[in-house]
Amino acid sequence: MEFSLIMSNECIIFDMDGVLADTGPIHYQSWKRLADEIGVEFTREFFEETFGQKSIPITKKLVGNQVEKTEIRRWANLKEKYYREMVRDKISPLPGVISLIIDLKKHKCKLAVASSGPPENVELLINSLNLRKYFEVFITAADVENGKPEPDAFLITADKLNANPKNCVVIEDAPVGIEAAKRAGMKCIALTTTHSEEELKDANIILPDLSEIKYEDIKQLLKS
Repeated sequence: MEFSLIMSNECIIFDMDGVLADTGPIHYQSWKRLADEIGVEFTREFFEETFGQKSIPITKKLVGNQVEKTEIRRWANLKEKYYREMVRDKISPLPGVISLIIDLKKHKCKLAVASSGPPENVELLINSLNLRKYFEVFITAADVENGKPEPDAFLITADKLNANPKNCVVIEDAPVGIEAAKRAGMKCIALTTTHSEEELKDANIILPDLSEIKYEDIKQLLKS
């Protein structure tokens, strides 16, 4: 991909789960429901290790390579159906999300969402949180062949924003997302929503939530 070398505005790319809303517990419950139904073990350790990845690769790791691709896809879709049933009307933005978004828009930043979730999940959450009006671009699992930790999602987002990756900051909560951001040549802010500070140590900034950061902090990060 080719990117413009000059960009007038900073670009902030938000992951969705664990960044805009604390959906981790509901994802865990929906995975556990699927695992119980198909008779495989699903542990907290496995969940934390794979959180942030696309559902089909997670399902493949969960059930093994011997299962037919069509069955893996069916189970992955079923898990996401369970998630949407559980999450509907039960989510609210994490602390600091709305105030930071408003601050960033006031300073003419370009905002995007880049999620490993399917389009239906992104649509449901963004509409439930009433956030659609703030974002220029939405990238979902359907737009990306190679999920995180590959950098594709963030590079595609930058391309759609007509942005140089060096002018982009990613906000993530999972190690695979941090790795993807770094491989895309972007700075990364990590939230300890789903992982410990030690697990997120490769991020440029680690915070408990977004109430502790403002536009000026992000501007300084991009200059560093």
